[in-house]
Amino acid sequence: HRPAGPDGGDGYRVRATPQPEAVAVYEPDGAALRGCAETLERAGWHVGEHTEPRTRARYLLASPRKV
Repeated sequence: HRPAGPDGGDGYRVRATPQPEAVAVYEPDGAALRGCAETLERAGWHVGEHTEPRTRARYLLASPRKV
């Protein structure tokens, strides 16, 4: 998966969340966002897809699985 460049552009972006171990992953392309979710799940992360109430942007909330 390709990260977005410093000038914005296409690709995913990772942002911090209020939850200490979780990150939010934003990707404007829906198919690419699902691909990011599959990759994170295979790597052992717990992933949920959400929608921001104000912007309606879809994003992933991902955190490492507890063992």
